[in-house]
Amino acid sequence: MKEEELRKIFSELSYKPTSSKVRVAVLGCADRRFVKGHKDIFEKLLSNPVVLTTFDITTDHLQDAEGAVQHDITEPLPNPPYDITFGHVVLKFIETEKQWAVLKNSYNALCAGGIAIHVFDEEDVTTDSVRQTDGYFSVPMEKWKKLLTENKIKFHEMRWSITLENIPIPIRGLQGGVLVLIKD
Repeated sequence: MKEEELRKIFSELSYKPTSSKVRVAVLGCADRRFVKGHKDIFEKLLSNPVVLTTFDITTDHLQDAEGAVQHDITEPLPNPPYDITFGHVVLKFIETEKQWAVLKNSYNALCAGGIAIHVFDEEDVTTDSVRQTDGYFSVPMEKWKKLLTENKIKFHEMRWSITLENIPIPIRGLQGGVLVLIKD
């Protein structure tokens, strides 16, 4: 699913990396297997070698995966610049009042021509209460877009509904979208 989402993003934005080795910062990662998976997906879609750094508040669950760094993404990202910062449904795990810091940090860590990708599930941005039904935080997308505009940060929003063959029931996560911050 992540590969399909990234393919849609890169295609719609006509994104091409400017570096021969693409530096990617992944913001949060639920499982050690995803670290290599992220690297493989980015290399496949960008047709370039990727230097991947995965930031997470704790790294015990990543079991010494290559490039995994313990870091709170509400703080500025270490070792910039990056060509891409990538948060896949990570904002919902951050208290709403700290989400703006994550957006700004992902943008500030970019090189010129870089993009900050923030994928979200539909429920993340349509829940009116502070907490979603799953207990995680809502993402006030309109508020963040207003602040991006006020701060003269270029962005692009996409929405999607991804369908998978032979799956008769809706699966949470297949409806959502992305907010991409673009650094000139």
